[in-house]
Amino acid sequence: MESCVIEISERDGQWQIERHLEDTSPLCIVSKSNDQLTVHIGTLDDGIFRSTDGGTSWEAVAREIDSNRITAFATDRNGRIWAGTEPSSIYRSDDDGETWIEKSGISELPSASGWSYPPRPETHNVRWIEPDPTCSDRVYVCIEQGALVYTTDGGETWIDRVPEAPRDIHQLRMHLAAPGRLYAATGDGAEQPGKGYAESHDHGETWNYPNDGMGKQYLTSVAVDATNPDRALVSASTTPKLTDDFDAISSAVYRRFADESWEKCMSGMPDDAGLTPPMIASSEQMSGRFVAIANQGLFRTNDYGDSWEEIAVKWPDKFTKQHPRAIALIGR
Repeated sequence: MESCVIEISERDGQWQIERHLEDTSPLCIVSKSNDQLTVHIGTLDDGIFRSTDGGTSWEAVAREIDSNRITAFATDRNGRIWAGTEPSSIYRSDDDGETWIEKSGISELPSASGWSYPPRPETHNVRWIEPDPTCSDRVYVCIEQGALVYTTDGGETWIDRVPEAPRDIHQLRMHLAAPGRLYAATGDGAEQPGKGYAESHDHGETWNYPNDGMGKQYLTSVAVDATNPDRALVSASTTPKLTDDFDAISSAVYRRFADESWEKCMSGMPDDAGLTPPMIASSEQMSGRFVAIANQGLFRTNDYGDSWEEIAVKWPDKFTKQHPRAIALIGR
């Protein structure tokens, strides 16, 4: 299956696709809000690529990282870049990706002996990295599958999962206006209905699972409103056994206001059937604005999911049989 990195941009009122890195398999992407030209891409088998000109050209970097399978990226409030790999290891760069240092210790945690990625149970990977926006030395790492672990000292030491925490977090978010709150889109609900979405209000010490109103329980993505930490969107799909059957898969987007039940919000989006779970990103600047990408196109809402509009780009037919892996919203 062909994979590539694409840039979708607006020029003179028209949206267009520009492709980059068509000969590799991208898994994750990271950029800095204060530097729209520098982008790092993590790939399935070819390590890390960096562009400093908005994707016009790319260079391979981070050859000192032992694994070529880069599965997660993040930047913290101090501009440091964090990378996760398969098998699960964590690296940090303090110089925009020029050099990387392994922040060892996670493989020695007690829960590590039980980490296992179901399709390939002999291995596991870092699925998501979430730095705390209020404290850059506190960083959360989601292991697929097995644990949420974290550091409070920039990766010098690591703290293991608590018993009630989700074991299969696909995306984790935090919000500057809600210190200590964690929003988790998990795969736990596939086998434990009612456990798809998880939330903590005390840095992950305790968890609750508010899932009322959510018809699908295998969650992929979560995003939180730019200014209101009580507003979140998630995407969810049918059982993971159907994720590669594009005729059988069915997905939806839900939203939640504060402590209310989740409600489906897909007006303007395609029907559930045949839709891959959208990857969702929120604007860093505009309240109510979210962008979602799925196999059937790119969509935008400016009213917190009351309505969605498809961003009019020429969407290649081959994209309809692929799972978008990551989305970064820059400058909007």
